[in-house]
Amino acid sequence: MTCAKTSQWAAIVLPPVILLGIILALWAWVSAQGMIPNYLLPPPAKLWDAIVNGRSVLWRHGLATTQEALIGYVIGSLLGLLAAIVLSFSRRLRACFFPLALATQAIPIIAVTPLIVLVMGRGMPAILTLVSITAFFPMLINMTRGLRVADRGYHELLHSLAATRLQRLLMIELPAAFPYLFAALRVAATACFINAIVGEWIGSNIGLGYLVVISGQYFRMPMLWAAIVVTAALTLILAGIVAMVERAVTPWAATEHGT
Repeated sequence: MTCAKTSQWAAIVLPPVILLGIILALWAWVSAQGMIPNYLLPPPAKLWDAIVNGRSVLWRHGLATTQEALIGYVIGSLLGLLAAIVLSFSRRLRACFFPLALATQAIPIIAVTPLIVLVMGRGMPAILTLVSITAFFPMLINMTRGLRVADRGYHELLHSLAATRLQRLLMIELPAAFPYLFAALRVAATACFINAIVGEWIGSNIGLGYLVVISGQYFRMPMLWAAIVVTAALTLILAGIVAMVERAVTPWAATEHGT
């Protein structure tokens, strides 16, 4: 790795690492001074002990939440992409359904969670539905816009070559919409684990959300915070994977943004 690349990675990695260190030091100091009761926010050392000693429990529940989040993430993203492609073929359909899709973003997902559990029942189907909705609408909204940003000159060129509508979609519109595609994937990646946990609060007996509820009921605050930390780590890992794939698939976008 060259010195320039090393400096670039250091500039990206060091600031959040330093900030995290400051937060942990401040957290430990506040806990030591007794400003926040330990039964509300345990000190970092107790949190680390809960993660280490409860790793088998966290692994079992984390694996269940990861499965629910990833399956729902893939299903919702694919359905959103297909719906956006269908809307791109018809201006009338787009005029009818796109405003409704925008309006749904004003509805808090937690408000419809009990209804989904009531209709679908407790367990995996309700949670997958909830996570799929989380991924579906960002993908639909972003790709509906993204499929319309291609340069008109390219459309005219392929039209002069007698290209079909499907050929124009595959050769012009989808490549031009890649930044919108990955923007939707990033938004969904940061929300799918959270909403999987929301579904587990109400409709599951396994998962990190269930572990948070049970730990809160029995006042096992270190385990409760350990489950929250694991959820945050899983969310960051998925977001990081999406960012890496984006850099590999659209290197020109990274160059344009100087990242």
